[in-house]
Amino acid sequence: MCTHYFSRSMNRRLASATSPVLLLIFLVLGAILWIAGCNKDTPIAVTTKPPLEVQSGTTGEEFLISVLDEIDNITEYVLRNGNTSQQKMTLNELSSALPTKQRKMVVSSTTIDTTYIYGEVTKDGYCAVVTEKHAYPKGILLITVRKTYGKPPIAIVSETKKFISEQDFLNDTTQQSTISEVYGLSIDTIVTHVQRNGVVETYTFRLPVITSILNPQDGTVRVTKRYGGSGAVYSEVRDGYNNLIQVRITSCGPEGEVITYTEYPDASWRNVKVFGQSDGSILREITSGP
Repeated sequence: MCTHYFSRSMNRRLASATSPVLLLIFLVLGAILWIAGCNKDTPIAVTTKPPLEVQSGTTGEEFLISVLDEIDNITEYVLRNGNTSQQKMTLNELSSALPTKQRKMVVSSTTIDTTYIYGEVTKDGYCAVVTEKHAYPKGILLITVRKTYGKPPIAIVSETKKFISEQDFLNDTTQQSTISEVYGLSIDTIVTHVQRNGVVETYTFRLPVITSILNPQDGTVRVTKRYGGSGAVYSEVRDGYNNLIQVRITSCGPEGEVITYTEYPDASWRNVKVFGQSDGSILREITSGP
C-alpha cells in the first residue's frame, strides 16, 4: 500500500515538474543566472565618459616609445637653444640661458597648441625637466604635463598628468595620470613598468622595438630599432636603404639627470646631459668629439 502511494505521488510530482510552464520558468531563471555570472568577469562599459578622450599609450610599445620620444624632444630643444660650437660648456655658463618656472620658455607654438619647458626637483631629489602642453584637440582644452628624470642606478622615469580644464590644472585634479619607468638590461632586453590607476604593469621586450616613419614632404623613411644594453636603451636609426644615420644611447646620471649619447657613422659623437633645478631653471652640459 505504501509502495503504490509512493509511486502515485512521485508520478504526480514528475508530471508537475515537467509541465511546460515550470520548464519555461526554469529556463528564464537559468538564463538570468548565466548572464549574471558572465557580467561578474566582464568589465562594465562606463557610459559617463569625459567630453574628451584623454587616454594615450595603450600598449607597452607605445609607453616605451613615448618616453624615448619625450627625451629626444628635450635634447633637441637643448641643442637648438645652446651654443654647441664649444667642445664643453659649463653649467654656470648655460644656466642663465634656460627658463625658470616663473617665465616658462615656449618650446613650440601654433594656432591650436603651445608647449612650455622648465625645470623641477622631485620629492625624491631628482633633477627633472617638465614639459607642459596646452592643446585643443576637437576644440576642447587638454593640458598635458610630463615630468622626465633619471632614477639611479639605471631607470628613466616619465610622469604624465592630463587635465581637461584650467581649474583642474590649477587644483592638480587629473583626468588621467601615468608613471612610466624604462631601463635596459645587459642582454638586449628593455623593461618598462607602467603605473595606471594604482596598478603596475610590466612589459619586457626581448626583441627590438622597431618603428618606421615616412616623411610625406620628401618621401624619406626613418627606421628606428630600440634595444637594451648595460642599463641603457639603444636607438639605432637608419634610412630606407638601411644606411646608418645615428645610434642614440639613453641613460641617467647619479643626480637624476637624463643623458643622451649619440654616435654618427663618421665616428663623431655628442653627449648631452640635462638637469632640472628647484627654481625652475634647466642646466645642461654638452660635450662632443672627436
